[in-house]
Amino acid sequence: MAIRCFLGALLVGFYDQHWGATSAAPSISSCGSPTDIFKHVSMAVSPDPVERGTPFTITVTGDLGTDLTSGTVSWDIDAKVSVFGHSVVDKASKQSSPFTLTPGARAGPSKLVVGPITLPGEVPGSADISGKVIVADGTGAQVACVALEFHLVLGQANTAPLPEALGAPQGVTSCGKSGDHMQGVTFGTVGGVTTVSGTLDEDVSEMSFHAALELHTGIFPVPISLSVPVSYSPGLQKGDVMAKVGPTQGASESDGAIPTVTGDITWTDANKQEIACISVGPSADSTIVV
Repeated sequence: MAIRCFLGALLVGFYDQHWGATSAAPSISSCGSPTDIFKHVSMAVSPDPVERGTPFTITVTGDLGTDLTSGTVSWDIDAKVSVFGHSVVDKASKQSSPFTLTPGARAGPSKLVVGPITLPGEVPGSADISGKVIVADGTGAQVACVALEFHLVLGQANTAPLPEALGAPQGVTSCGKSGDHMQGVTFGTVGGVTTVSGTLDEDVSEMSFHAALELHTGIFPVPISLSVPVSYSPGLQKGDVMAKVGPTQGASESDGAIPTVTGDITWTDANKQEIACISVGPSADSTIVV
């Protein structure tokens, strides 16, 4: 699915704003077939390749033939990410995960615009991410296929390796407030199935995500500050919302030490009012309710 692929691409960007593309292939493109449920698909990054210091935007459009409330996401991805010459991700993953969405993605014309985004320049690094992500519905019919082809090369920087910092198990808790537009937020993982739910008190189509994070790759944490505007049509409907993902199946091989990430991500609406807030940190054993 386009949103999932964007999140993978964005994580690449966290590590590098001083890159040069080594491939003429599009960074993101459709690899779907004429029989896909998501038709007339257009996927683009502008500019592509992303230029140093230049904001970029990802746009995905298409027509969803039916409502999508459940299915499976499958991915076959190779990823290598280095920070200051220190390998933090070296992973080949061929896996799949079922999902359930309430109320789900509505049938009809859809448009997702993410950006413009200016990547943080505090963390020089490099990354190679390539592969495919396929979304199928609850019957197994293919909804869409997304191809990723990122080859990002670092400019001049000090590449002396940092002391290794192994990633601790990551957990997510709520940092929401009583006046947030999403209430009754819950997070929980049981038997490999992660469930997130809450109740929206407004329709949402224009939004932003603000990240204030620290990347722990060595002795000193590296701050990452990023704001990501998002426009989605037909939008998210007022009322109860729920996403359930897992359990993940398949093979995954990793040679790098995944870094620890801590901090907050705040979700705001078009009026800059907070919808919800999550904190990323040490893994928690209990379900969080706010």
